Amino acid sequence: MSNTKPLILLVEDEELLRAGVQEMLEIQGYEVVTAQNGSLALACLAEQPVDLIITDLVMPQMDGIDFVAQLRKLNPEVPVIVVSGSTRNIMQRYGIDTIQVPGANASLPKPFKGADLIAQIQRLLPPQV
Repeated sequence: MSNTKPLILLVEDEELLRAGVQEMLEIQGYEVVTAQNGSLALACLAEQPVDLIITDLVMPQMDGIDFVAQLRKLNPEVPVIVVSGSTRNIMQRYGIDTIQVPGANASLPKPFKGADLIAQIQRLLPPQV
């Protein structure tokens, strides 16, 4: 029997939101590491593998779309949930009509309910034994 908690990488540039989501996930029994943008997230992933990634779309230095594209070159398997409140800009930039990002497994619009995020995580992560 394994006692290891699933490790989630949370990539979010808004400090208060990042801290709030991290706390909620930890209360739910997940271990969480954070990064402020896609570049820092890739550096974090080079140091330790994770079980799931939650990433914002609109961030400085490397946005979520570029981050997911780079991530998929390195790790095509890890589940990714994309969240964004700035869908109109992203949709115009990429000519898409949803926030479903290529390479992402799920997406949620901001603001999202904690229960919706947990439901997506539980859908994407295998049950812990």
